[in-house]
Amino acid sequence: MRFALTAISILGLTGCAYVGDPLPPALKIPSPVTDLTTRQVGSDLLISFTIPEKTLEGLELKTLGSLELKIGRTPAQPFNPDTWSSSARTIPASASAPAKFETKVPAKDWANQEVVLGVRIANSKMRVSPWSNFVTLKVVGPLDKPNQLRAVATPAGIELDWAQTNPRPGITWKLFRKASADADPVEMAIVKTPKFTDIGASYDTAYQYTVQALEETAISEISNPLGITPVDTFPPVAPLGLSALAGPSAVQLSWERNQETDLAAYRIYRASPNGDFTKIAESPTAASYRDTAITAGQTYRYQITAVDRKGNESPKSAQVEILIP
Repeated sequence: MRFALTAISILGLTGCAYVGDPLPPALKIPSPVTDLTTRQVGSDLLISFTIPEKTLEGLELKTLGSLELKIGRTPAQPFNPDTWSSSARTIPASASAPAKFETKVPAKDWANQEVVLGVRIANSKMRVSPWSNFVTLKVVGPLDKPNQLRAVATPAGIELDWAQTNPRPGITWKLFRKASADADPVEMAIVKTPKFTDIGASYDTAYQYTVQALEETAISEISNPLGITPVDTFPPVAPLGLSALAGPSAVQLSWERNQETDLAAYRIYRASPNGDFTKIAESPTAASYRDTAITAGQTYRYQITAVDRKGNESPKSAQVEILIP
C-alpha cells in the first residue's frame, strides 16, 4: 500500500512539468530605416540611409529580399503613406545585406516641385518592414558648379571672385579655405555676391580656396580648388602730418604715426632749395627725428617715408620747408 502511494505521488509530480504550446516561427520582418536623408547636389538628388541589422523581433537580419525606395509629389494633407505610395515612382535599388546605402537620381524630373521620399525593406521571404522616416524636399533647378575662381593678393587681404553662371534670385555661395596646416577645408563665410575678401590670410602661407553655390535645400558641386601663397609687395601709406620746428642748432621733425602692423622704420629725406632729396637717416618707429647737421641761414626741405619689414617703402610724405635762423 505504501508503494502504491509513492508511485501515485511521483506520477503527480511528473504531470506538473507542462512546457506550454509551441511558439510560432519568427517572421523576421526587418526593422524600419530611421535615417533616410536626401539632398540636391548639382543635377542629382543624393539619397542615403542605413539598412538595419535587426528584425522587429530583435533577431539578426542576415540577408535581404529587396529594397522599395520611392519618390513622389507631396500629396494632400493629412499624409497617407498608401495614397502616396500608389502614385510614387520606384527608384532602382538593391542590397544583399545590412549596410550603409547611397544612390542618386536625376533632379530634373522633379524641378520646382516638392517631393516625398521613403523606403522599406523586404526580407528573403518578402515580408516587408514598416516605412522609413519620410523626407520632404523642394527640388529647384540644378545649380552649376562655380567656375573661373580667381584669387589676388591685396593690401586688405586675398580678394576672391568667381563666375555667376546661372544667376537667379536666392542664390548664395559658401566659401572654404584650406591652409597648409589644415587637414580639411574650413568653411569661411556665406555671401550673397560672387566675391569675397579674406582679411584673415597671412603672407607667405599657402592657401587653397573652393566655393559652392546654395539655393534653399540645394547645393552645387564644389568648385575646383585654387591655390595661392600671398607675398607682401605692398608698401605702407605715406606718412601724414609732417611738421618742422627750427632752432639755432637743430631741426625737430615730427609726424603722425603709421598704423601698419608690420612697420619697421621711417626714412628721412632732406634737400636744399634747388637740390635733390637724399636720405639722411633711418629712424625706428618713433614718429620724430632731430636733424643737427644744419647750417645757419640755410633753407632746407624735408620729406619722410615709411618702410615695412619686407623692405617695401611708401611714397614720400608732403614736404615741409624751413629756414634755419
